[in-house]
Amino acid sequence: MTLWRGIQGRLLLIVAVSTLAMALAGVAAIRALDQIGEAAETVTGRDVPAMTAALRLARIGDRLQSRGASLMAASTAEALTEAQRAIDADLAAFAEQAQALRAAAPTQNSDQIAALSGDLAARLRALSTDLDQLRRLARLREAERAKMLAEQDFLRQLLGPSILAVEAITGGQILPDPEIYRTAVRSQAPLLAAERLTDRAISELLLAGDARDPQALEDGRAAYRRTLSQLDSTGAALPSGLRTEFGRALAAFRAQAAPGGIFDLQAEDMRARTAAEADLRAAASRAADLKAAVDGRVIAASRTTAEVTEGLRRTILERTTQFASIALAVILMAGGVSYFMVIRPLSRNLRGVTAAMVRLAAGERDATVPGAERADEIGDLARAFTVFRENSAQVEKLDRELAERSSLLIATFETMKDGFSVFDRDRRLVAFNPQYLALHDVSAEEVATAPTITEINRLLTARGVQASLPDGTPVDLDEIVPRRLAEPQRLEMRFPSGRVLELRSNPIPMGGFATIHMDVTESRATQSQLLHAQKLETVGQLTGGIAHDFNNILAVIIGNLNILARELTATPALKARAERGLSAANRAAGLINRLLTFSRRQRLAPENVDLNTLVRGMLDLMQSSLGSGMQITPDLAEDLPRVRVDPGQLENALMNLAVNARDAMEGTGEITVTTRRAADGFVELTVADTGAGIPPDLLDQVFEPFFTTKPVGKGSGLGLSMVYGFVRQSGGTVALDSAPGRGTRVSLRLPESPVTELPRPEGLQTAEACILAVDDDADLLEITADQLRRLGHAVVTAPDGLTALDMLREIPEIDLLYTDLAMPGLDGRALAEKAHLLRPDLPVLFTSGAPGKAGADLPNLLRKPVPEEVLAAAIRVSLESHSRRTSASST
Repeated sequence: MTLWRGIQGRLLLIVAVSTLAMALAGVAAIRALDQIGEAAETVTGRDVPAMTAALRLARIGDRLQSRGASLMAASTAEALTEAQRAIDADLAAFAEQAQALRAAAPTQNSDQIAALSGDLAARLRALSTDLDQLRRLARLREAERAKMLAEQDFLRQLLGPSILAVEAITGGQILPDPEIYRTAVRSQAPLLAAERLTDRAISELLLAGDARDPQALEDGRAAYRRTLSQLDSTGAALPSGLRTEFGRALAAFRAQAAPGGIFDLQAEDMRARTAAEADLRAAASRAADLKAAVDGRVIAASRTTAEVTEGLRRTILERTTQFASIALAVILMAGGVSYFMVIRPLSRNLRGVTAAMVRLAAGERDATVPGAERADEIGDLARAFTVFRENSAQVEKLDRELAERSSLLIATFETMKDGFSVFDRDRRLVAFNPQYLALHDVSAEEVATAPTITEINRLLTARGVQASLPDGTPVDLDEIVPRRLAEPQRLEMRFPSGRVLELRSNPIPMGGFATIHMDVTESRATQSQLLHAQKLETVGQLTGGIAHDFNNILAVIIGNLNILARELTATPALKARAERGLSAANRAAGLINRLLTFSRRQRLAPENVDLNTLVRGMLDLMQSSLGSGMQITPDLAEDLPRVRVDPGQLENALMNLAVNARDAMEGTGEITVTTRRAADGFVELTVADTGAGIPPDLLDQVFEPFFTTKPVGKGSGLGLSMVYGFVRQSGGTVALDSAPGRGTRVSLRLPESPVTELPRPEGLQTAEACILAVDDDADLLEITADQLRRLGHAVVTAPDGLTALDMLREIPEIDLLYTDLAMPGLDGRALAEKAHLLRPDLPVLFTSGAPGKAGADLPNLLRKPVPEEVLAAAIRVSLESHSRRTSASST
């Protein structure tokens, strides 16, 4: 009895009564369904199969109506076979459905439909046969065309050499004897006519293959025969050596006007095409008739089905009304009993519980609820409220602590220097800080809908962002997402603006991953500059290491080749070879000098230079060197201070920049040369072009030696590297500003001159002298001695420093010491010091093949290989300076 006093028992009683009433209503519904089933059997047994078969016939008829066009559109044998197979399948299905329709409703027009479908099948097969014939004719025409094109190529190869030879003779390129010239003149017209008529005949054959009108085809055949007649007469006038092969090829041309040629094949094609079009029209007419017959059958079946359906609808409506009335009565009765037995007492007690909850929410910790003494569920709820009241105080305390910690976490999250993002297991962005939006150039509106990582990656990719692993391997952002979900990952993202982000992702336990986004642009730039500097230093060290030995070798080669060139005057061919070898050796010396320029180890001769005067003096040379397609525009600032540079090297650098600009504009465009005063005691020289610009990924490589974007053989790759090395060695800097489509600007910042340059003294003529030449390289020493003797000087030689000192003691007539700087044992500098102890007034000239700072403090140092004119001038200046000092001391 306890069960029935509770709310659950009362509800069970109401449900039991309601179920009994619904069972009675169900019995009535079953009887109604039985009556409906009897009516439905009539529909499913007769009318539905007839309707289904009629609808399927209609669909198949629609397909058959378009099959003729499918056959016409089939371009290959396989496509034609496939189209015919589809038609056969549709016809078989049509016959099957027509038989089913006849069985369901035998009084309809089944025989008419069967007859029309058979006629349509016959028409479609005839169309297929016509199309086979068209394709066979097309293959034959194509084969004939290929054969005649091959004959055309043969005749061109046959006539071409003769035509070229005749043109060479008649044009004066070859001077034969008069008889050959007359023969060439007589043969020129037939050869050219044969070539022209052959091309015309091929053209007429190709036009005949495209003809669609019988009259046009016959006109083309007549024109082709006239061309053949002209070819016959032209072939008889050809040189005798060409007539046989030309006649054989002409026979193939005649065959095309005979039966079986291209003209006959095209006529057969026209007839077959006319038959196919007639069969296509007949098939379309039969298909339309068949569709009309099937549509009539569908309409009749639909009418019968509609009548039966209407009867079923009336029956269902009547039975449904009866069932609904019974159900409504049961629901009303159950609702009334439930209200008085359950809902009203439950509502009264729940209002008391709600009021107590409101008071508790307002802070009244002593709020109570009525009904705690009841033995039903209301009593259980009242007693549970008491426990909830006690627990709520503890929860409130925990909530305050959680709020404090959350505020601290949010403050940290919002003020992080790095970006932070969290994606959930569905790969959606669920948390991020403001720095994340700023680093990725993403607005708050773009992430307001919690986009997926795929959507964000697509947005970044569209903006030109590129991703890579820490080792530089490119990676697709979407491909790496599964790895970020499974294990910690590091990757880098490069933005078009140059900003670089490092991403560190870690998976989170509940699915998804959290990522820290750090801006490492400055760090990566510093690393790149360090690597670039190390690379340039390595190249400089390598250049310096080989330059000494290489210059010694070149000095020997150039010296010997100079001797050979002078000694072989009577043999011009051998002298020319010696001069070519000398030119190559000089180019090698220039290459070493450019490498030394890049590595900043060459010896410069800086002067106080008026930059505007130097530029104006170069304009005419630049214009004539760059070509008429280039426009050079100077933009020179007034009152510029002088710069301290080597003027020859600066002119070379300016010419290199202009040549590079011309090549970037492919010989046509504008070059602007600008001079400006810069800050911090520098003057800026800028060369700007209007070319295509340099891609961003190549900007870091353009100053590297041997790097070039020009085709092979069009540039050495040392132009910009030489400019870079010269400017850096001169104490200046080089800046490059370029982007695709905006041209390129190269700016050289050169230091101002601190003092005013003094005029050079005029040289004095000196007489021949006795010179002591010292070098540890025997071959080079021999060449040097020979050069000095050719300059008119007496020469003594020494292979090392100690031997040279002995000679200075023994030969007081020595007027000048010419010594290598780097020698084993006693080097050139130590030798000069000891020589001055013996002969304080002895002038000394140094020479060296070593680059860099070796000997940089010596004003009288010559770099190997030393040209004879440079050596002669240096000796003259040294002897004249010695002569002036001697004169001054004696005075």
